[in-house]
Amino acid sequence: MNWNTIKQYTLITVGLGATGLGLIGVFIPLLPTVPFALLALYCFGVSSPKFQAWLLRNRFLGPTLNNIKQKRGLSVREKTRIILLVWFSIVVTVIWVVDERPSAQYFLIAIAIIETYIIARYKTRHCC
Repeated sequence: MNWNTIKQYTLITVGLGATGLGLIGVFIPLLPTVPFALLALYCFGVSSPKFQAWLLRNRFLGPTLNNIKQKRGLSVREKTRIILLVWFSIVVTVIWVVDERPSAQYFLIAIAIIETYIIARYKTRHCC
């Protein structure tokens, strides 16, 4: 097996794992969806057009990923949903999971602030 084949299989495996975590994150608020979905989109884009096409057709992740891939931006509704889910997840985690560890709480809040900044600054799609 040559290096390119190993790289391709590794990227497909990482992409499938990220897709699984992203899909779980659609239903479980403590798991972020968008970062995993973007990782999967990248991995499949480099390693397997077939898997990337499958991901872009996905009922839950496809519409948002298509908008990102085609550089159309995110709608205000998508941005709002993403930011609310990020903050809900972080607050729940800070209160119930890491309630005794201030350094972990500060770290998670910093992540939420950075994600909010990135999503808010990302191109906004004003139509449909």
